[in-house]
Amino acid sequence: MPVCEIKMMESLRRFARDKKAISGLETAIVLIAFVIVASAFAYAVLNMGFLATQRSQQVVLGGLAAASSAIVVDGPVYGYSNAPGPTGNMTSIIFWLKTASQAASVDLNVNKTTIGFENPRGVWPNIYNTGGNALSYTIGGVTYSVAASTSVITWEVGSGFQLQPGQKVRVTVDLTQMTSSAQTSPAGEVMKNENFKVIIKPPVGSVLEIDRIAPAAVGTVNDLG
Repeated sequence: MPVCEIKMMESLRRFARDKKAISGLETAIVLIAFVIVASAFAYAVLNMGFLATQRSQQVVLGGLAAASSAIVVDGPVYGYSNAPGPTGNMTSIIFWLKTASQAASVDLNVNKTTIGFENPRGVWPNIYNTGGNALSYTIGGVTYSVAASTSVITWEVGSGFQLQPGQKVRVTVDLTQMTSSAQTSPAGEVMKNENFKVIIKPPVGSVLEIDRIAPAAVGTVNDLG
């Protein structure tokens, strides 16, 4: 056999015994697999991070919306009396509402918003039942009743039930339509020097409380501030 063929055969034998190329290929395959797995894991982690950030942002925005005021009192609160004088009582209350600064619209539908009333003789959880039936609440064994249309909302700027920015509504509360099984008349009326509270709960935003005190001498029209 010629010498050149012998050398070629020896080279082929050495190449067949040399595993470096195969080991290098296996290492490359393993490395690529690690890179793919790490990329997939990193994508999953980033995706979960973005989702958590989005959820946190939604929670924060929802909390701010719930804590911030959606409606505010626009102007003074007035108390009216049918029988003014030293022993007279306030028989109705009128005030105006508008949306708070930069607030979205507020749904004033009777099924979405509630208006409550408190005085020293009782608590009426909801007196907003325009066009509805009489309401009745039993608290601590005492029944507090509300006649139909005790609290009436009248639109002065705008219409419908959605209170939009720039619009205004007038709320009239007839105190004579609120009764209590534990009190004779006047249960809902406000006497002189008495503290009363109107609580408005919109579907979105914080509760609006209107806390006022009747004057020492009740007149026909009383500016309560």
